Amino acid sequence: MRRVIVLGVALLSFGPAASAAPPDVTVQVSVAEGGAPLTVSFTAVGAASSYHWDFGDGRTADGKSVQHTYEAGRWTATLTATSGSDTVTKTASVTAYGLTLAGPERVRYGRSAVFHGALVPPDSGTPLVLTGSAGAKAKTKTRKDGTFAVRLRVFHPGTWTASLGETASSLPLTVGLVPQLRTGLLGSGARGARLVLAASLRPKDAGALEVTISRGGTVIVDNTFRPPVRIKLDTRRLSTYRIRVAVRPNDGFTNAVHRLRASVVLPRLTYGSRGAAVAQLSSRLHELQYAAPFTGSFDSRLLDAVYAFQKVQDLPRTGVVDPALWRRLEAPRRPVPRYPQPASHIEIDKPHQVLYVVRDRRVALIVPVSTAGLAGRYTPVGRFSIYRKVTGFDPSPLGTLYDPMYFTGGYAIHGNPSVPPYPASHGCVRVPMWIAPHLYETNPYGETVYVY
Repeated sequence: MRRVIVLGVALLSFGPAASAAPPDVTVQVSVAEGGAPLTVSFTAVGAASSYHWDFGDGRTADGKSVQHTYEAGRWTATLTATSGSDTVTKTASVTAYGLTLAGPERVRYGRSAVFHGALVPPDSGTPLVLTGSAGAKAKTKTRKDGTFAVRLRVFHPGTWTASLGETASSLPLTVGLVPQLRTGLLGSGARGARLVLAASLRPKDAGALEVTISRGGTVIVDNTFRPPVRIKLDTRRLSTYRIRVAVRPNDGFTNAVHRLRASVVLPRLTYGSRGAAVAQLSSRLHELQYAAPFTGSFDSRLLDAVYAFQKVQDLPRTGVVDPALWRRLEAPRRPVPRYPQPASHIEIDKPHQVLYVVRDRRVALIVPVSTAGLAGRYTPVGRFSIYRKVTGFDPSPLGTLYDPMYFTGGYAIHGNPSVPPYPASHGCVRVPMWIAPHLYETNPYGETVYVY
């Protein structure tokens, strides 16, 4: 009886040893994470009769060692190992990072541009680096959904990439650069003054400058230059230049074109102006018989002459030489004496506030004057003669007069520091101090004076 019981225990003890043991395997992967497309080698370590792999992205394979390429994403690979009727499953996680980068095709030099993209699988706060081919770098982090955006100023053309350390990087993004073409005209553009076309390019290696300049339908410049460019334009005569400046771009840069119109104009001159145009003005006024100095400085004497010209030409009495005055200088109204006799005399034109020195029945000199303008005062009209002259200053009931030439009663033609372009005297005929001595010396006693 005891033997039977012992035998039964023995059978119970050794019965399970007759079945096959389940496979004892593990999974080895060549790389757990990296940039997509990510190629991963999977190896089953351990004995089994068959190995089946589900890569988690809809694809499968069989074999103890297999290889699979993942697109961007976070994946779980599952190994099913079979031995007889027993199976065992093992898993391995793989992350394939994908980075995208987008931006403008071209950017203007030095301007800001927005570069944007996304990290797959998305992670918040993942640090990324954007690198340009010229060495520029910028750092950013991903948003919760994996996207990112960076605003950068672009100074060089080339490629940009976004990278996640050494793990993954985007495809290169090629960005062209529109160079900064600067063009301008240096100088006033006034006739006889300096006028220069200036053109520059940033960056300097962006290319060459093609310059075409025409005047009156004739091309006078058609050439290619290395920047910067300075071309002097002829201003000796009134004309209009049409200018085209274009960039002949180097690799990575785009074209840029500027068109300019430069006119040689009559300059605007005011008291205090200097230069060739002032000398031209004084010479022209002197040629037209106005009392004007030969000078390159717009001083008070020249201002007197400008006032006189504006008075005679019925222009606004501004003392400013503007385009209207220049045009009138080209074709002025030439005053003629009102009275033919005597052949030499003086005329005071009160409406125009000027004095004409007449010689041989022609106006030989035009001088600005200021006649009576105070309330209750007047300058007498009619025909008179110079009956008294005083050298230097002479006190009189009408004030202290300089080099006066009396033509009736206490009324005289005399110098005064103030000769405004309107009537302002007590009744005498004021002339500028600097011209009074000349009038005194060239008009004798008995000279006829007409006032009208």
